[in-house]
Amino acid sequence: LALTRALLHPADRIAWLAVLRAPWCGLTLADLSILAGGDAKTDLWTLLNDAGLCDALSVDGRQRVVRLRDVLAGFLAQRRRKSLARWVEGAWLSLGGPACLADPTDLEDAQVFLRLLDAVEVGGDLLDFEALEERVAGLFALPDTRAGPQLQLMTIHKAKGLEFDTVIVPGLGYTPRRRDAQLLRWDVRMRGHGGSDLLLAPIREAGQSDDPVYDYLGRLDDIKSRHEDARLLYVAATRAKSQLHLIGQVKADAKVVKPRRNSLLERLWPAIEGRFLEQLPAEAVQPAPDVPIASLPRRQLYRLPADWCAPAAPAALAWSPDDALINRADDATDSLEFSWASETAKHVGTVVHRALQRIAEDGAARWTVQRIAGLQAVWARELAQLGVPETERGAAVRRVEQALSASLSDSRGKWVLDAHAGGRSEYRLTGVAGDRLVNIVIDRTFVDEEGVRWIIDYKTSAHEGADIAAFLDNERERYRGQLERYAALMHASGAPQGDLLRGAQRIRLGLYFPLLTGWREWDYVPR
Repeated sequence: LALTRALLHPADRIAWLAVLRAPWCGLTLADLSILAGGDAKTDLWTLLNDAGLCDALSVDGRQRVVRLRDVLAGFLAQRRRKSLARWVEGAWLSLGGPACLADPTDLEDAQVFLRLLDAVEVGGDLLDFEALEERVAGLFALPDTRAGPQLQLMTIHKAKGLEFDTVIVPGLGYTPRRRDAQLLRWDVRMRGHGGSDLLLAPIREAGQSDDPVYDYLGRLDDIKSRHEDARLLYVAATRAKSQLHLIGQVKADAKVVKPRRNSLLERLWPAIEGRFLEQLPAEAVQPAPDVPIASLPRRQLYRLPADWCAPAAPAALAWSPDDALINRADDATDSLEFSWASETAKHVGTVVHRALQRIAEDGAARWTVQRIAGLQAVWARELAQLGVPETERGAAVRRVEQALSASLSDSRGKWVLDAHAGGRSEYRLTGVAGDRLVNIVIDRTFVDEEGVRWIIDYKTSAHEGADIAAFLDNERERYRGQLERYAALMHASGAPQGDLLRGAQRIRLGLYFPLLTGWREWDYVPR
């Protein structure tokens, strides 16, 4: 976000300082002070091109500034010549943004932000910076797909309706962000004999005295907020089945120990003050001695090496015009599933695959059959967008609901969708299989507790006959070539996530049929 603002607005000083401090540049505070501390009016891009100022920087800082300046100069010259998202992404990649990421899901979070830029841009530019800030505030980081089920991190709001053996609620001692003054405040007051009255007051003009009605309505809002805080605390505390840990901090001195005003800890204080003070060490209430700044531990600066450069591109693939670029749906084995079915059956499969991906990413424990049933309107909308006729949509929705509910009710289905090491859904790979360039999408892959790498494909096939076992055996043979090609490509790449595949003891392939709660599996033997 800082890079976007800096590229679009050279005078955005805060954004430019953030870009210079970010890990891809990582100027020290001393170098930042030399560069920007003596001139608060000139924009930082001009200061970065001042030879005298750059010469005054440390050798390390000068090297970092030169690299950043050379990269951004080319991109600033390309403004409005390509889409905003591609422009910002190109600058981020050239600076080494992906090399600064700590987790594989961070890269997906970056893609979410870039898709947002694509949605808000106008002619390769941004007309409303505040609107972008508001949209970004509504984004959420994706869950860590490698995390086990032992720990879940979420807001109190998202914990509604869930229960956990142990609940930890941190940060109770912090004061919530102060609300901005509203342009209008109002409240509807009910009369005792029926009807209602509307109290309405606008924000006061600059220089005018306070409006008692506006202030009164503000106090009412504060009371409502305190009631909402109490309700949230109740929700958080009642999520715990065995243990509840409430963590907060107070400012302590020799006179009084109390939490910050309007903090959640203040709401709990009447009930926990005694226990809190009992566990407070005696020395904690004494004034802290003055500590020389020089003796304080230095904060570590997280940044790329000064001589960092992008890794070399992978070797080019040799190909001729006769070679075929094969997409998943173009291969004969991949098109088998719907070769006999209508377009509606194909679209049902698409919606089921999307939903299973969401369930696996959220964690199967957070989904229930009741929740699936409550999303019929969502499935209907997705089917309509795919072109399913209205006359067939009702039956298609029921088919989607049946497949998803069966997956959550089936122990095998829940196991497939649960969190596992190296788990990925709809995982895309491109590589050479045989003598052809191949694009594949693996429905589900993970490493189980025994170190086995699983590659699983969902099939929304249905069977009306009696011998389901024979049908599933036949389907395994039909799709054997497809899944073994997936395994060969993954085996050659060592993907995903930190070469987990090469640490796996073996590879097993699986077909899961949600509508039949059917399952077939076999070992992959590399050739």
